[in-house]
Formats: sequence, structure tokens, C-alpha cells
Amino acid sequence: MTYPRIVIFNDTHGWHSEQLVSALAKLSIEALCVDLADCAIDLDQPSGLSIPGFEDQLPVAAIVRGIAPGSLEQITLRMDVLHTLTELNVPVFNPASAIEHTVDKARTSLRLHLAELSTPRTWACENKTKATKIVKQQLSLGRTLVIKPLFGCQGKGIEKISSLADFKAIDAVGDAFYLQHYIEPFKQGEWQDWRILVIDGQVCAAMSRQSQHWITNFAQGGSCLPTTVTPEMEQLAIDATQAVQADYAGVDLIRTCDGSYTVLEVNSVPAWKGLYQATNIDVAGHLAQALASRINTVSTNQSKSDHAV
Repeated sequence: MTYPRIVIFNDTHGWHSEQLVSALAKLSIEALCVDLADCAIDLDQPSGLSIPGFEDQLPVAAIVRGIAPGSLEQITLRMDVLHTLTELNVPVFNPASAIEHTVDKARTSLRLHLAELSTPRTWACENKTKATKIVKQQLSLGRTLVIKPLFGCQGKGIEKISSLADFKAIDAVGDAFYLQHYIEPFKQGEWQDWRILVIDGQVCAAMSRQSQHWITNFAQGGSCLPTTVTPEMEQLAIDATQAVQADYAGVDLIRTCDGSYTVLEVNSVPAWKGLYQATNIDVAGHLAQALASRINTVSTNQSKSDHAV
């Protein structure tokens, strides 16, 4: 019996890929692990794409778990593969458009702002004089700022700016200045935020991240704990996922001093090991079900098209 075959894209396949392969196998779906960097544009192929392991037929679906760092040209080629798969009616989870909306934090901030969702005040520019002016102005208003790499993750490279000296001591990554208001903790001295995983418009799992430091990421030593989410948090996470046009996303929320919630980040290739350890929720199983649903939809539509002909 021939099983449908999908591709899992990542540059380093480990625990997450193993979880997905196992979950998909339970649904009689075979998954191959491939690095997008190993794919190519090949116009000798009917599809124009060359994907290792799929020489005779395209995958019936794809899930993107990671894209390796690279030059602008390399990243462009990898996104070309994802865009083309979508154009060939292969479900891509998440599609290139969602990744483009989230891999760049400034783009995410813009999407959230234009969707009128709560997110910290943000400035992004590549002019140091302009950035210095913004910092001086905000400091004069008594505000603390945070500077983040545009393409950073896991809390790496984030610095807090409490004085002009702090700012001058920082070398902005890529000479791009992405500045945000620092959100003071709801309870003084207790740093906490929430990671909410949304799949197909529904909250799948949620955890609270707590730390003795203002950076709460799991990768930076934060503790991951099971939590409940309020209707406000749930709706904000769902709306943020829709704003970046993602099929699934990890949405980071923080509680402000007035008790409301605001969106810190939206991750379109979220890890879920911390979530699994905190909640024991089978995230890979939920993702596998979502992929199976898409495969069935494409198969049904193709069957209808064939009958119509």
C-alpha cells in the first residue's frame, strides 16, 4: 500500500521532527526530513523544483520547522521553493507569506499594528542618528526601551536601554535598530509572559514562562509552567496568528501594568518542547491532524476536478 508522503523542512532535524514523523505515521502518512538548502530550482523538472526524496512526485504537503541562516540570495531561493509549492496547490504549513510576516520582527509589528492589535510601541530604522533621537526622546519621557535583532530568536541579542550610555554601548545587528517600549512586569520583580500555541484558529496549548530575569525564554533559563488562559488572551493570540496569515503560530503575550495583555512576538516556526514538558499536550499530534485535513481537502478537490473533466 502506498501512503501519502509529505516533507518536513528544517536545517537540523531532531526531537521536533521525530515527534512529527511519529505522529504522521499514526495517520498513515510518510514524512521525509529535508533541508530547504538542499532543494533547487530545476526547469528540467515538470514542477520546476528539485526536492530530495521527491524525484518522481511532489509531496502532498509540507511543514516548515526551520530555515537555516544564510545570505539574502540563499534565503530568497529557499522562499522561492515554498512560494512555488503553494502555487502548485501543495499545502505548506506555514506558507512563505506567513514566514515573511514573522521572521522579521518589524514586519510582525506592522501587521499587528495594522490589525489594531495591542503590541508595544515600536520603532525600526537603519539610521543611527534617528535611532539616537528616538532613544533620547523616550528616555526623557521616563520610558525604558528594548533593542532586538530583526531576525533574532530564543531571546538572544536582546538588550535593555535604561540610559543613553546603554544605547551607545550596543552594536545593532546589521545596523538595523528595532526598538520597543520595555513592558514593566505586572507584579514588580516577577517576570512572566505566556506562550500560546494556535493551530487553525484554535488554541492548542499554553504555558507561562517565569524567570528571575526580564528575559523569560525557555532557551535562556526561564521556567515553563502549565497555565490557563483567559478569553481575552485566547482571542488576542488567535487574532495575532490571523494578522500574520499563519496556519499555526506561537504567540507571546505579556501582562501590562494595567492588567491588560499585549503581543510581544509571533513565531511562525515555533518550537514546542517547553510546551510539551509543561502541559504534556501532544502538539505534534495536533499538527499531524491539521496536515491530514489539508491533504484530504486537496485530494477531495482533485477528485471533484477529475470527475468534472
